[in-house]
Amino acid sequence: MTRPDPRQRGGPAAVLLAALACAVPLGAIAGGAVAEDSGDRQDRGAASHPPATCFWEGPISTKRETTRGFDGRTFNFPEESATYWLARLNLPADSRLVLHGRYPHGRYMSLNSYSDGAPTDALSDITIDPRPGSTNPFNKGARRDLRKRSWRVQVLDEPPPASGARLPNTLYAEPALGAAIELAYRVYEPDRGYDLTGGTGLSRAKLVTADGQKLRGQDACDAVNDSNREITVQTIPTPLWQSARATPGCDAETNPAYDPVRWERFFNVNYASLAVITDCTPQGRDARLAMEAESQGGFYSNRDSAYIFSHLSRDFGPVMVLEGTLPKSPQTLDGPTRMPPGELRFWSLCSGESRVTTRTPDCLADHQVLEKSGREYTVVVSRRNDRPENARAGCGVAWLNWGNRGDGAGDRDYGLLIMRNMLVSPDFDEAIQNVPQPGQEKEVMNEHFPNSAYSTTAEFEDRGCTNG
Repeated sequence: MTRPDPRQRGGPAAVLLAALACAVPLGAIAGGAVAEDSGDRQDRGAASHPPATCFWEGPISTKRETTRGFDGRTFNFPEESATYWLARLNLPADSRLVLHGRYPHGRYMSLNSYSDGAPTDALSDITIDPRPGSTNPFNKGARRDLRKRSWRVQVLDEPPPASGARLPNTLYAEPALGAAIELAYRVYEPDRGYDLTGGTGLSRAKLVTADGQKLRGQDACDAVNDSNREITVQTIPTPLWQSARATPGCDAETNPAYDPVRWERFFNVNYASLAVITDCTPQGRDARLAMEAESQGGFYSNRDSAYIFSHLSRDFGPVMVLEGTLPKSPQTLDGPTRMPPGELRFWSLCSGESRVTTRTPDCLADHQVLEKSGREYTVVVSRRNDRPENARAGCGVAWLNWGNRGDGAGDRDYGLLIMRNMLVSPDFDEAIQNVPQPGQEKEVMNEHFPNSAYSTTAEFEDRGCTNG
């Protein structure tokens, strides 16, 4: 499988951009024992669910230290509300992998397939049909508390077919030539009282060979697991990042941050990386924005999510103030009996370091952003020492930690913001997913676009305190 590459448009930036798109594997993670079939037993409690299996590596989570010694905060700009499990495998010719699992008690789940960190296919929770006698709790209005919640998905080493030709409950996972199949399983916001898997454990893998033989447990893992079981993080070396920021015509102290703030939809790694070396001049920025930006993803992005991002610099001000309107999303943390409706499944705003670390210092999920009349919000982003006294819940303001490490490569004034829209309703026209090209974010998102401005601690405190 080949993907369009903006580096082919030529110029001296080609070599630099090629390196910006590299991936660095970190920390081999050993698999654990194979989970037994949990059936439809009582789900509560973490003790009965192993955190990993011989098939699924992980967990990767910012909520707590993982049992395998991997720092979940550095996994390709992770979302704090999510837990990730990964698998890297190779399927024998004409075979298929079958995953047997149970829907978690939580906000969201999905299965994604990848090739070198770029998504190739995905199954959202609502697109996975339940087994006979079971219920999919993620469908709008469905009961969320039923024990019978089983599903089965097959994984094929084939490209996704044309629209309308998909087989049900099938994940297509053909990777690029010479690459292994990569799978990711995500669980967002388990209901209160449940473990990271949402109380239902990890799916079990079964290999069905071309001659009909069925391998389970360790036998299946031995037959399909790739020899490389490392967690891949798409970082770049410090000198390369510093060199890109110091591209002639750029201000190495602030590039790629600007005042006023520039928000841009994330389409793919190459296109986003190119901005670091082109957008310092009007001509360079115009030329890049005139290029077709194909939505290919990267950083193991979720097919259900779309993102806008902005680079920041404390040289323009130590406090960033964002104001906008929060989309409607189902609030599930405290376990409503039925799945609530929403314009999207999940919204978040996260701070980040640079591609040198891909680290996430802090996140705000939708339920943590304080709502005022009309679902309007105010978010303040700053270091803890710069936090205005009125940037608190009692004043109707949500606070996000900028982080103290900057870009993680020596510039402590750098910052990054990432806003996420996940699994949007087809009639939510103002979703990030509907931004066709960079430069149209505000026009499409309308009141959901984050109006952003630099400030100081004293200036924001001069606003006083209003309570909703």
